[in-house]
Amino acid sequence: MLFQLFCAGAVRAAEVRVSAAASMAEALREIAAAYTQMSPAEVVIANFGASGALARQIEQGAPADLYLSANAQWVEYLIAAGRIAGEDVRTLAGNSLVFVGRSGLEVTTLADLSALGRIALVNPRSAPAGEYAQQALDAVGVYAALAGKLVMAQDVRQAVVYADRGEVDGALVYKSDALLARQAVILHEVPAHLHNEISYPAALTTSGRNNPNAVAFFNFLQSDTARRILHSYGFIVEEEVLPQMTKDQ
Repeated sequence: MLFQLFCAGAVRAAEVRVSAAASMAEALREIAAAYTQMSPAEVVIANFGASGALARQIEQGAPADLYLSANAQWVEYLIAAGRIAGEDVRTLAGNSLVFVGRSGLEVTTLADLSALGRIALVNPRSAPAGEYAQQALDAVGVYAALAGKLVMAQDVRQAVVYADRGEVDGALVYKSDALLARQAVILHEVPAHLHNEISYPAALTTSGRNNPNAVAFFNFLQSDTARRILHSYGFIVEEEVLPQMTKDQ
């Protein structure tokens, strides 16, 4: 019995719990797989969702060693709540915003969305993707006019699914998520100047910084290997860490 308890404790000590924006799901799973190949005794347990919802969970005491957000706002929220130390924050990547929908639709600017029917948008109150989309629509003066056509999704993955299934004419989502769509295609790339810069900060939580396994994985997230994986999923990373990659890789 004592041996079993010791083993159970060892397994728990090797766990790294990560709360990450839903748009990072596929990339983070591959990064975690690459990491555990190097450190097979460690287990990365990921919880994906809207950045705001995850931040509130952490604030309320949900177990998490690392937090990966789709904007800096929610990291600052957790710093103010005492759940993250400001010096434990690093920006991993960037992203862009696109409109996806069925092939054949004519969408050359966001103003063209006024001629469409239902449009999926991530809820701006819970996820950064919705905030960026609202900023862009406001910038071209069509957000208020589209209010009756907007279908609010919980996160970017749900918005892509709506577009894939044809339940909406299209959706405003991150490019990294759009590349995972099965049916919907990218119809328009939103100019970056229409919204705040899209960045993905990662941070150790106050409990995570005391977990050496979490610190090790946090460092791996900043490695060239991790950045190349992020790049392969459509995220924007520093070009200097990708010297051997081509557009086809």
